[in-house]
Amino acid sequence: MARAIVSKTSSQPARSVRFRRVLIAAIVAFFYVQLGVVVSSQPPAEFDLYFRLWLGTATPLAIVLTESGLLPALAGIAVVALLVAWRDPAWRGRALFAVALNLLAWKISDICKDLFHRPRPDQWVWHREASFSYSSGHATDAVVVYGLWAYFLWKSDLPQPWRGTLAALLALWALGVSWSRLALGVHYASDVLGGWLLGAALLVLGFAVVDPINIDRVRRLRSD
Repeated sequence: MARAIVSKTSSQPARSVRFRRVLIAAIVAFFYVQLGVVVSSQPPAEFDLYFRLWLGTATPLAIVLTESGLLPALAGIAVVALLVAWRDPAWRGRALFAVALNLLAWKISDICKDLFHRPRPDQWVWHREASFSYSSGHATDAVVVYGLWAYFLWKSDLPQPWRGTLAALLALWALGVSWSRLALGVHYASDVLGGWLLGAALLVLGFAVVDPINIDRVRRLRSD
């Protein structure tokens, strides 16, 4: 009986955290949809036109960053994550969570582009993108891949300064991937902002369903 009471009491904070995360995800998703409705129903605003000044900036670097958000690079990251999880079970929950969330984000991002139906900018460098513009799939992937792994590393047991350095580098890389879409001219700034919102909503919602860090900690304690 005492164990049942303790278990029930300890589950209440977890439910509260889960509810807050679902609420935050819903609010972020609401702003994502509202932004998409606005930008898809009118010409580019001054905000978008201002960031068009970045078109053609550091094109070789922008191409490298953009390619790091394409399927071959993301698949490589997923394979490495799964190999690490296979070698170290303490990272298994995080690796599976990251791969599943990336696949989900990729599919939802494509669906949203077709729903909002926003045309791409008329001027670009490197090559023309075939899909619609809102929201940026690269920006979404920057959040749910590079941003997520930056968070996982920051919350890991790796010693400093490795933990902070690697997390900061991944966070900067995520920003670089988003910047590259503006430098190559294939997205408006509001597309990138929308991609961040979509990625954040999916990320928070994913953590509301399952917290891989807590799962990995429990697994590590049991193995010890």
